[in-house]
Amino acid sequence: MDPLWRTVCSVRITHISDCFAPRTGGIESQVLGLARAQHLMGDQVRVITATSGLPFTEFPVDRLSFPVPFDLPIHPRTFRGVTRLLTENVPEVVHVHAGVLSPFAWSATRAAHDLGIPILVTIHSVWGQFARPMFGVSGALLKWNRVAMSAVSDVAAEHMSASLGVDIDVVPNGIDPNLWTRAVTADKNAMPLQLVSVLRIAPRKRTGALLRIMKELQTLGVNAHLNLVGDGPERAMWERRARKGQLPVTFHGRLAPAELKLVLDRSQIFIQPSIKESFGIAALEARANGLAVVARSGTGTQTFITDGVDGRICHSDTGIALAIKKWDSDRIALGTILEHNARVSPDYSWTDIDHRVRAAYQRAMTLAQ
Repeated sequence: MDPLWRTVCSVRITHISDCFAPRTGGIESQVLGLARAQHLMGDQVRVITATSGLPFTEFPVDRLSFPVPFDLPIHPRTFRGVTRLLTENVPEVVHVHAGVLSPFAWSATRAAHDLGIPILVTIHSVWGQFARPMFGVSGALLKWNRVAMSAVSDVAAEHMSASLGVDIDVVPNGIDPNLWTRAVTADKNAMPLQLVSVLRIAPRKRTGALLRIMKELQTLGVNAHLNLVGDGPERAMWERRARKGQLPVTFHGRLAPAELKLVLDRSQIFIQPSIKESFGIAALEARANGLAVVARSGTGTQTFITDGVDGRICHSDTGIALAIKKWDSDRIALGTILEHNARVSPDYSWTDIDHRVRAAYQRAMTLAQ
């Protein structure tokens, strides 16, 4: 059931994020998707961001951008600028989207806190060990017990709770399943097996692990091809290594959603190699498309992937290779998962997420009193 205040009238919501469209990425897509869904539901939505860009037409977007090298989303007078904007257009709740290193978002949080506006902070990353002392100091200034905190998965929430010592809501990421659903069930008998992974080609995402998995599959005699979607600073290096190792990998670069869907539509298995994944939006999109998902354990991907039902959760990279080997040898087992994923849509539409966001907003209002 919707919270009562949600059903009575529209809500004035201001989202705050370092990054926003036209930048593309996990946080950017989530802030845009959630704000757009809330706007369509009748809420009065605004966004405050440090990202420069053309005027936004769907709902108000205030861009506190500053000319710095590489167009970094920072502003030297964030506190003053956000205070002014929140005073001119006072929201009922401020929803801050941040990682550990989000200087604009954290300064804006302090501005909203000082104005006495209810705040929900959603963390879109997994905090490391250094977060505990850093946020202990921040908590002395902001009083975390008056700010509602949330994470996008149970894994991320556990790290946050250990650092802050307060209750953490879980507000998962969302998608529009209709954008990703394919017309027919993936072909379990495809030869070669079409694998796909979507990631930023940077150290934290473990592109090298993907290539090692492909090498291990060759050793195991598995006929498979990997479509790697994404770009990043290490792309040229890993392309060279894939060519040198004669690995069946195609680097597609960054693709628009419609282009990515075409790749998913001709694939059977999605690989999530990251071990520091707070959620895994790309894996959720692949799951909505009907692919079998294989991922490492201990990540937010376990929020929506049940081992043996939607795919496989593995404790090592070798485990991922062996899971794909088993599916290659037992196409009936692979077909069972593909048929389930085609039939059962994941419960992460924006309508589903709205219920959890509203409950978190209510807690923010209660804490602010």
